[in-house]
Order: sequence, then C-alpha cells, then structure tokens
Amino acid sequence: MTTYLTPGELIGSLPDTCADTLHVTVLPSHPRTSPGRLTAPTGAAFPVTRVRGMTTREIAGHVQAALPADRDTDLVVVVVAEDRARESLPLRAAIAALEADLRLAGHTVLGRYWAPHTRPGAPWRDYRRPTHLGTAIAPRPELDFAGPVQLGGDAPTPTWGLPFAEPGETLPAGLSRFARRVVPFLVRRSDEANRIVAHATIRAGSGEFIDDVAALAVTTALADNAVYGPLLLPPADLDPQRMEQLWLALYRGSTDHNTRARLATLIAASAVRRGDHHLTACALVHAHGAPGASTVGLLFQQHASADVVEHELDEIAGRVGATRW
Repeated sequence: MTTYLTPGELIGSLPDTCADTLHVTVLPSHPRTSPGRLTAPTGAAFPVTRVRGMTTREIAGHVQAALPADRDTDLVVVVVAEDRARESLPLRAAIAALEADLRLAGHTVLGRYWAPHTRPGAPWRDYRRPTHLGTAIAPRPELDFAGPVQLGGDAPTPTWGLPFAEPGETLPAGLSRFARRVVPFLVRRSDEANRIVAHATIRAGSGEFIDDVAALAVTTALADNAVYGPLLLPPADLDPQRMEQLWLALYRGSTDHNTRARLATLIAASAVRRGDHHLTACALVHAHGAPGASTVGLLFQQHASADVVEHELDEIAGRVGATRW
C-alpha cells in the first residue's frame, strides 16, 4: 500500500542537527526488498559547509551510492539552515545542478524545500515557489518509509533546473527603473566589471545565485569582451554545472538578444568542454552571433577530442578577450 505524506511530515521526520545540512531523501516507488518497517527516510546528508567545497559530481556520487541498486527511486531535497534571511534560499545553484546531474542517471527530484530546523512548527518554503509555505509537523506513528511512498501536495516538476526550460530561475527581475539605468553606468569600468563577475562566479561555484541587482550588473559586464572572453574557458576549479546554472538563470531573466546569445555561448562552451552533447546543441541554437559561438559550433560538429576542445577554447578566449567591445 502506498504511503502519502506531506512536505511538512517529510521535513519533520528528518533528524534535527546543530549544523546546517543538505538532505537528499529517498522515496521508494516500490516496496523494499529488505523486510521490516522504516520510521525515517533514507538517503544522503551533507553539511552545508561541505557542499560549498564539493563539485556537483561528487555530491551526486554520494547520493547515488546511498540509493538502493535494485529499485527506481524518487528524491526530495531539503536544506535545513537556521540562520537565513527570509528572502534568500541557500544553495539554489547547487540544488539545480545536482538535479540536472541526477536526472541523467534516471532519478527524479520531486520537491525542493528549505526549513530553519526540522522540529514541529518550523516554517518551510518551496524553492520553485517561494510563496508556497508550510509548517513542519510531527510524523504520524504509522508512517512506513519502506515504501512505496508518494509526496502529496507537490506534483513532479521534471523541467526545473534543466536547460532553457520554463519555469525556472528568472534573474534579473523586479528591478526599479532607477536601478536599471544606474547599474550599467557603474560597471562600465573594466576593473569593476571583472570584480562583479568574479563575485558572481564564486557565489555560483559555492552553490548560490546572486541577487537581481548583481544579475543585471553581470549581464551588463558581459557586453565587454575583456570580461566575457576569458569565461569561454573558465578556471578549472569552478564547478562547470553550477556555472551553467548561473548562465541559464541569467539567460532566462534577460531580454536583450545579444546578452542572451553571449550567455548561451558560455553554456555551450562549458557543455562541449565536459562532453554534454545534448546541452551543447540546445545552447548553440540560442548562441547565434555571439563571439566564439562559431568556434564552439565547429568543435561540436567535428566531435573534437577533449585536448582539441581545451586548446581551441583557450585560443578563442584569448582572441575574444583582446578585442574591444
């Protein structure tokens, strides 16, 4: 018999710790082979401080190792983080990138939630719909997490966090007319533009998205080839999938055609570098006319080897970066 539970019950059933934690919980869609009743969900948990130092692939590897090998499973992501401003949800980029990676392995993330703690009465919010609020409640005594288990009140959302799919993160949004006029003026100096972009990429690499004002500043800065060019081959210590989530978020929130083409080219360059042919093809459709797009397209069409891709991206990054606006 299938067990139905609410997000509040699921959050209330997680262990409450003194450290901020990212939980990836397993909801089995078939009964487990091992006999017995489970009173708490299984899965993987990571201290938030550890998440910021891990790549998406490392987190996904730990999650997959915790999944039952002989069963299809659905997943729910819950971030328990006490000291957060109500307007900000932590680790958005990390969760979006993790979801995309797990989907490639055949796993579906059914829900993504934040709560300050897991004790009954804690408020929770939905990452996809921040206005979707609730309260953690004590799980019913008869709950059996041996499955099958379905999360009630939340339909599967298979498109969130994936390339060029709606709905998704839409940045920038809701800026005043004053901010839209003043922010681009402030980032015309190359040193300031580089600082703003470096801050945004560091935030994305640690699993966070920037705010709307910074998003507008980044998209403005990318109009300068000296800022945009080097990003065609970003530093190897940045998690490429989290970076792609930043570019995707900015792409969805931008209306200028040239800006969107540049962001799509950055996505395509990153995707072809790590061998993601599907994302490369999707991004190239939207990259027409941006500096470097034709080179990325040729590398993709010629099925270039990893060494050739690395060399050519390094060359084009240097050439574009040395070209004026």
